[in-house]
Amino acid sequence: NLPLSLGSGQVSGTVVKGFGRLLQVDTERECECEAAAFFAAYVLGLPNFAFRPNSLEAAVLVAESAQPDETQTLDSLLSNTGIMKMLIWLMAPVAMENSKHAQLIFSDPKEGQGLLKRLEGSNTINRDELWWMQDLTGQEKMDLLKWAYAEADILLRRNTPLVTEITKRLTSGSATVGDCIAAVEGW
Repeated sequence: NLPLSLGSGQVSGTVVKGFGRLLQVDTERECECEAAAFFAAYVLGLPNFAFRPNSLEAAVLVAESAQPDETQTLDSLLSNTGIMKMLIWLMAPVAMENSKHAQLIFSDPKEGQGLLKRLEGSNTINRDELWWMQDLTGQEKMDLLKWAYAEADILLRRNTPLVTEITKRLTSGSATVGDCIAAVEGW
């Protein structure tokens, strides 16, 4: 028995998977993840329809929505409901890719956790507005992320025809945000 699982092929298997992830081009799979992110953002009423959501973009969106501004007409995303919506949006590509493929290539399940860490470390956000998050233990945060993943999965499965239509439009290479909205709205 060698230490660190040497001789078992585990290390070389990990390296091969890593290279496959770097070198693989799968336009349809990528468009599925983008369609899932777009659909989730649109139906959840988020003011940003990023096709590739990430924790930095989500944290900036939350922080900007919480800033007092007389021209702002949107509700703050710095609420338990707003954070839940953001987590579902971040987990939507993961749920889509995981429902069809054994290995995640275009989505990252760590983005949700990244959002929570960024919000906790933010200087622009009033700590009093994160009161509910400060009381969460590490396990409760993981449960929150699992919940967001489950909600994203349910949302996408219940709306498979719409997400498939958005995917087709994105795969064509000429889809605009308006085309994606038209698919959701049935225009």
